[in-house]
Amino acid sequence: MSDRYSTQNLNRTLTQFAVENIGLGGPFVADRVAPVVRVPTTTGKYYKFSNTEALRDDYDALRSPKTESNEISRSYSSETYTCSQYGLRELIADEEMDNADRAVIDPERDAIALISRKLKLPIERRIVSMLMSAAVITNNAAATAAWNAESGVDIEGDIDGAKLCVRKKAGVEPNTIVISPQIAAAAKKDSQIRDLVKHTDSTLLVNGELPPRLFGLEVVIPLVLADSAAPGVAAPDVDFAWDQESVLVCFVERTAPSKRSISLAYQFRRPIAGALDIAAYRYRDEGRHATVVEGLIEQSEEVVCADCGFLITGAFSS
Repeated sequence: MSDRYSTQNLNRTLTQFAVENIGLGGPFVADRVAPVVRVPTTTGKYYKFSNTEALRDDYDALRSPKTESNEISRSYSSETYTCSQYGLRELIADEEMDNADRAVIDPERDAIALISRKLKLPIERRIVSMLMSAAVITNNAAATAAWNAESGVDIEGDIDGAKLCVRKKAGVEPNTIVISPQIAAAAKKDSQIRDLVKHTDSTLLVNGELPPRLFGLEVVIPLVLADSAAPGVAAPDVDFAWDQESVLVCFVERTAPSKRSISLAYQFRRPIAGALDIAAYRYRDEGRHATVVEGLIEQSEEVVCADCGFLITGAFSS
């Protein structure tokens, strides 16, 4: 590791701020659908889960007196994760540092806050590209009707079908539903859902939002925005980062995520400097008369059990 990444340049105050920043959540929901699993090495193995073997009654377990139990053998598949390191830095001119109104602006904290967000956004987008792809989540079906259609809508039926598929394919009870803001806005107007809310928490009718749990599933509404305009294009192209026409029903292991625990997906993160989810470095660039603030994170995102997810496609008609 080069001198600038030595512990001498690791800034504990900025690192703590960065760690708090990436853990705040806010509009980002990647950690809620793909929990972080900390790994000790850049490359390693993880289980690819299937319940096929456990469901087969292909051995006689009846044991006669003075005989040995019948012998079984386990089989499983594994894949390799490879963590990549992502880093961004900002140069803060000495003039800015000297003239900053510290009651309003803290150049170093502001720099690491922006760096943290710019490291989180591509993580979110990579997870979106995996989990909202019918090529990856192969268990999928079109909604009975778009949830914003004038007739024929069956939100509960669509969700029940998705839950049943996850139960049968993965052998786990789905616990999460990811609904884009525009689909959520349509779903909350559904008469069946409004009636359900009325009998559980009537304050939600006043607030006009979906309940935190819907048909036994934790509701996740991703609000993160992304500007898709090409580099150098002045006009912004801002929209929600998550798929706005599909709904994801899935099982997420939040209690004890690990390489040995079944879940839809994980973020395998190798801590920087041995223990840090994100590391903030501060060092001088004397030639440019500036202080450099740099953030680093090292991880890989992987689907570990695609059968833990089901995509309801065509849930919104624009």
